[in-house]
This record gives sequence, C-alpha cells and structure tokens, in this order.
Amino acid sequence: MKAGFIGLGNQGMPMARRIAQAGIPITVWARRPEVAAKASEWGAELTDSPAAVGAICDVLGICVFDAAGVDEVLFGPHGVLESAAPGTTILVHSTVSPADVRSFAQRAEPHDVIVLDAPVSGGPSAAAAGELLVLLGGPADARRRVEPVVDSYAGRVIHFPEVGSAQLAKLVNNTLLAAQMALVADAVRLGQRHGLGGELLDVLRAGSARGFAADLFANVGSLDRLARSAFAPTIGKDVRLLQGVAEHPSSMLDLAAELTRQLNVKDVATP
Repeated sequence: MKAGFIGLGNQGMPMARRIAQAGIPITVWARRPEVAAKASEWGAELTDSPAAVGAICDVLGICVFDAAGVDEVLFGPHGVLESAAPGTTILVHSTVSPADVRSFAQRAEPHDVIVLDAPVSGGPSAAAAGELLVLLGGPADARRRVEPVVDSYAGRVIHFPEVGSAQLAKLVNNTLLAAQMALVADAVRLGQRHGLGGELLDVLRAGSARGFAADLFANVGSLDRLARSAFAPTIGKDVRLLQGVAEHPSSMLDLAAELTRQLNVKDVATP
C-alpha cells in the first residue's frame, strides 16, 4: 500500500509522519516549500501538485481547513481526480458539512475513486502519539482497506456506515465543546463577581463538573486569549456548519453560538 497526504498543518503533519513510521511509503504535497522540506526530513516523498500525489497513492488523506480547500485539492486545476487510479480511496480528515462530503463522494464516483469521511479529534499531540479518535464513515469494504493507514495514527476508530455520518458526529462533538466552554466561562465570571479567584478553576477541574472544557479554559487563561488562538475560527466554522444542518431548536447550539459571539467569530448566527 502507498499512502499520500495533503494538508501538513499542526494536525496533518504528525498524522503523515505516523504513517511513515508505520512503514507505509508516503508521498505528500504542500503549498509552502518549507513545509514540504520538513516532511522530507522524516522520509516523505515530495511532489509538485495534488495530481502528482493522486497518481502515486492508493490511500490519500486530506487535512485542510475547510470544504473549499478539499474541493480545490480534489477537483481544482491539477487536482487529485485528474490522475487518481480507479480504486483510490480518499480520507477527508477535514471537518466539513455532511452534505459537502457526500457531494465529494458523488463527484468522485465516476472516476471509480472512493471518498470516506474521516474527521479526527484529539489535536496534534494525540496525532503524534498515535492516539487520535478517528470517525470513519463509508462502505465497510473501503473502511477495511484503509485500516493500515488509519491505525497508524488512531488510538480508537468509531465506524459509521454512511458517508456524512462521521462529519455530523464530529460537528455535534465540537459544538458541545463550545457550549461547555460557554458554561465554564459563565461559571468563572459568576465566581469572580462573588470574590472567587483562580481556586474556582481548580475546583471545576477536580470536582464533579470536571472535563476537557474546564482544562482547556484553565490552560488558555481567558476568553480574550482564546479569541486570539486557532481555536476560535475552527470552532466558529464547526458551529456554523451544524447550524446549517440543525432543523430544530437546540440549547446546545444556543450556548455554542453565545461562545462564538464572545470570541467575536463572524458568520455564526447568535441567539
């Protein structure tokens, strides 16, 4: 099996490196020469276009920011679908809408190329340790074929029978995190108004309300710092995508939208 990877950012680079460490030959493409050079240091083969990656690999992971990026890599000029061989399997690690990933799969079908949605959770450190949660959606036989690649960076894989279902689950997960962050921020403000300081966060992290959101808030330190981090545009995108899917009122979505308002994220409908 030969693997390919496009999207060598903070998340994608350690994923690609894990594939190489598993002994699977990997070819990559990156817009920036310095990123490509970094990948070559740990053994990745370099190409000059997505089409060149598509011509070489059996399984290709894509980990760019949004659906527009995935579309460009797959179907744009010199895109993967120009040269991908029949039977090539694409793993869309980017978090996009269920409708978008289903569209990618339908448009790739005439080329006999299979698209699976494969969003991940856990962050760069989990990717580097091979402990990512991978949500893998699509036909069972295709999911089985990509196991050697996915297992190289996954600590756990949760399977979904249909393309799009994994993306929906990821959007619900991230929106719930945003809602939890909004509650943590509100709890901290309430405590401050009544004279509590940093010890309150110690309670929230160790008591019955403990969870990842409290840890994240404590590590960042404030909503102002969170707004200046990569978290803000990413969580804003995911909340907006779920808003586009949801057909019924949701307290979780309302709280998540409130957090994006406080982070000054654009293009999210606030309650």
